[in-house]
This record gives sequence, structure tokens and C-alpha cells, in this order.
Amino acid sequence: MWRGLVLVAILGRSAWAGPTGLTQIPTTDLVPYHQLNAVLQNGNTAIHGGNESLLHQPEPEPQAEIGLPWNLEGGLDLVPEDRPEDYRPVLNVKWRPLAEDYNRPALALGAQQLGVGFQPAYFLVLSKTLNYQQVQYQKFRAHHRNIKLRGIRLHTGILRTSNAWRALVGTDVELSDHFVFYGDWISGGRNAVSLGGVLVIDREDSITAGALRANNEDRVTGVSVMYTHTFDW
Repeated sequence: MWRGLVLVAILGRSAWAGPTGLTQIPTTDLVPYHQLNAVLQNGNTAIHGGNESLLHQPEPEPQAEIGLPWNLEGGLDLVPEDRPEDYRPVLNVKWRPLAEDYNRPALALGAQQLGVGFQPAYFLVLSKTLNYQQVQYQKFRAHHRNIKLRGIRLHTGILRTSNAWRALVGTDVELSDHFVFYGDWISGGRNAVSLGGVLVIDREDSITAGALRANNEDRVTGVSVMYTHTFDW
């Protein structure tokens, strides 16, 4: 069961992420309607631990995120439950009832890991663009579809899982059309802080990577790598 706690225990096994999240935490971004993101991510992030490390048990995790009407996003992940070869599907959903404007942040809430044998997690997150006015001025500039990011943003929220509340904090900074910096943190001794980013290959393909350091460790404890391909439907 502990290997299925995707949003906690970053040190031990799994990191949660997606094209509409940072390395670990969700954001208020949604996959656009009529668009599908196909993702492949390493479920096991540990770089220490001998035979249980990433090199010995890579655990690739296929994921999909689809844009739905009414400001909804749905997801389906295949995640190991008890053994590395024992994959089971879990569902994810995110809803953004409030969009960002000049004076207020965007707000989104959702649920993760909805499936038999897994502990569900629920979150609420706020996102605010610090240079919103400048971004709006350039909103017709061509952007790569795999980056739903704009300039400099801050994200904060709460996560409920395993009968505990956790704080979420993160930022993304669009440094160029081909690279966006990521940094995020989840509270709790077994969770982690991460630094990384997104490399945009073209309009359909991107690679997200980040280094993780558990809150109760003084060294890098894991790495997360994710490849994303975008389809229109």
C-alpha cells in the first residue's frame, strides 16, 4: 500500500507530477479541451537503497491527461500497487472553478489516486502570475502547447492524504520558449523539496526533470523524469 501513496513518501518510492503540475505539486493549469497528453514517468524516484533504487527497479508509469468541457481535466495512471509488476489503474480529476485575472489568483481542486488498493488524495491549489499584466499584453504570442506557463508564477495550496494535511508551495519561471524552471515543496518529514524544469523539444514534445531532497535528509534522495507528447482530438 505504501508504494501507492504517490503524493507522499517521496523518499521511498513515488513522485506525483503531470504536464499540468510541477515536479511534485498540482497547479491550476488544465489540459485544453480537445487535447490529450500522453506521459511516461519513472514511478520509483529513489537513487539510494541498493536493489530498491531507480537503477534496479525503474518502474515506468504510463499516464494520460485529457481536457474536458466545463473547466475539467481527467487523468488515468497505471501505478504499481504491491509489486513492481503489479500495475493497476487509478483515476485523477481536477476542476478549475475560478480563473486568474488582474486581481485574483486562479483556484483549482481535485482528487488523485481514485482506485482499488490506493489511498486517495485531495487538494486545493491557488496560482498567481506575478507579471500578469505583461503576459496579457503578449497573450497572442505563439507558445508551445506543452507549456501552460506564463512568466513568473507562485502556487500554494493544501493536500489531504493518509489522514493528514500537508502544505504545498511552488513556483515556475519561464526563462525562454524552450525552458521553464520548476521548484516546489510538500511539508512533512517524508516528503521533499525539488528543483528542476521543463525542456521543450517542439510543439508536441517536452521532457520534465527534477532532483528531490527529502525534508528529513541532507542530500539529494531522488530524481524524477517525465516525457510528454501532446495529441489533438
